[in-house]
Amino acid sequence: MKENHPGFFDKYKAAIFDLDGTLIDSMSLWENICSDWLRSLGKIPGKTLETDVWNMTLYQSADYVKQNYKLDLSCKEIIFQWEDELTGRYMKNSKLKQGVKELLEALSSKKIKLGIATYSFTRSTEAILAHHGIFSYFSSFSYAHELTKKDPAFWLGAAARLSTPAEKCIVFEDSLSSLEGVRLAGMGIAAVFDSSCSEWPELSMASDIALDFPGQALLYL
Repeated sequence: MKENHPGFFDKYKAAIFDLDGTLIDSMSLWENICSDWLRSLGKIPGKTLETDVWNMTLYQSADYVKQNYKLDLSCKEIIFQWEDELTGRYMKNSKLKQGVKELLEALSSKKIKLGIATYSFTRSTEAILAHHGIFSYFSSFSYAHELTKKDPAFWLGAAARLSTPAEKCIVFEDSLSSLEGVRLAGMGIAAVFDSSCSEWPELSMASDIALDFPGQALLYL
């Protein structure tokens, strides 16, 4: 049974937020990003490219396109160019999800440490958080570039960066694929609805609290 009363967050000392689909309405900005980039280089992307790279780490994705499309670029250069592309999309078309600033302010006022845990790029993440005026709320940043969010080691690392025991951390996520890693790490989970999540019923049922939008968590403080 889910807890649905004020004071739910009292047992937590840190909150870790996913970025895309959780804090910002931006999942659509990732669509065809690799394919569009390859076309800009005069390459024809394979039909399954986006699906193939979606389940890889960032470095695996860069190596995959480098090898399969015979690119005369290093993986670091590929990632840098992808980062530029996504940053541009973020700055032009992203917006904060409902109640984000109010929630971050309220959690901060309760002395709950705040961190980011994302698959997104480092420069892109910092740029969009600053653009929306919420960068200063976060004291740690964990990037799933080598480990995926299915791996509890990723989440344990995020907790360590916040100097907080894993069991005292709650994760705000919009993706079912992250749930296994979060639970194995011993953390709580607050599911945040995003229209891109086809598995929302499963995620909402498996979470500790399920939110239609981030600001709804204010009801649990």
